[in-house]
Amino acid sequence: MKNTKGQMHVLEVLLVATLFTSTINVAVNILPTSDANNVEEYDLYFTGLEILEVLDEWTPSDSSIAAAHHDSTLAWWLATDNYVSIKQYLDAGLSSTLSYRLETTHGTQTDTIVDRVVPSGSVTQTFRLVWADNELWELNLQLWYGYREG
Repeated sequence: MKNTKGQMHVLEVLLVATLFTSTINVAVNILPTSDANNVEEYDLYFTGLEILEVLDEWTPSDSSIAAAHHDSTLAWWLATDNYVSIKQYLDAGLSSTLSYRLETTHGTQTDTIVDRVVPSGSVTQTFRLVWADNELWELNLQLWYGYREG
């Protein structure tokens, strides 16, 4: 009779290894992760990034204005203090179920373009740097779920 103890031991080790890796795969795929609860925050974050990016990359139709403001409608509106147009753009581009607050800092000055009361709940912030009016402007867009006032 042949010695099969060595072969059985190898099969036992392979079986244990297979069970171990299967258990790990099940745990990774089924158990919730901390990121699973942050889907809404990620959606808000990327929505804020996208809407500011599109406005920054939107080239004004007037070529002289476009050249003076680095082909950016956002830079043009910031340089000319056209906060009404920025507010209208954000109101039109964001879902009515989202509310927001937009602040800018440039040089030593801080301005609030849209001032809505920030709720006590979860608020997501996005930032954008823009070169406008020979200054670097930092935009801070705070977004949260909640209907905007009229």
